[in-house]
Amino acid sequence: MAVKKAKKSKALAPSFEDAVEELENITKRLEKDPESLGNLLDDFERGQELLTFCQKTLKSARKRLDLVEASLHAEGDDEDPSPESSSDDADPDDQDVRLF
Repeated sequence: MAVKKAKKSKALAPSFEDAVEELENITKRLEKDPESLGNLLDDFERGQELLTFCQKTLKSARKRLDLVEASLHAEGDDEDPSPESSSDDADPDDQDVRLF
């Protein structure tokens, strides 16, 4: 019975930037004439793993940004407008410029 070689599983890049850099290197290798079909397939599989990692990282970052944006809008909606900035009390015929 043939024994399959245990495939070394590379850990995903520790950061998004490292993953992008590795993806760029893989892309360059794939654009060149590959040394062998095995290397080509390994690079392709690793590229897929890195792409998935990057997509998940970007999706997570987008969710975090959306939460921050929503909380900023919620804080802005909760604040009462100050009397100075309220245009309800202003006389439309009042042409005076007021600094304070």
